[in-house]
Amino acid sequence: MNLLRFALRLDAGASAGLGVVILALSGKLDEWLGTPTAFSLGVGVFLLVWAAGLALLAARSEIAPGAVWTVIVLNVGWIAGSLAIAFGGAFDLTGWGVALSALQALPVLLFIDLEYLGLRRVRRAVGGGAVRSSAA
Repeated sequence: MNLLRFALRLDAGASAGLGVVILALSGKLDEWLGTPTAFSLGVGVFLLVWAAGLALLAARSEIAPGAVWTVIVLNVGWIAGSLAIAFGGAFDLTGWGVALSALQALPVLLFIDLEYLGLRRVRRAVGGGAVRSSAA
């Protein structure tokens, strides 16, 4: 399995895991973090849909570079949104809420890095075209 597929699957797995935790514990998390329940539920559902999309992308026999760049840009947007939630005052977050909102951006930075490096490695190997692999 190449680095790009690994990175997309890692991103998908982490997103799905966080989505499940948020949905399962939304009432308690809202108390601990200071987020509104509707917001938490929306984020949990979004993460599950995002994870499914990433898993489908990783499973394709060909992965278009533009699709990977879209994932990278959306991950950058997630980080920006997380920091805006943490420090923007939109919600009356607890200290734990600020910390989790800000610190969860770190693994997303890792996903961006791995996805970019994986894309670069594959593009160098195949001369810039779509990622082709018989090993999904």
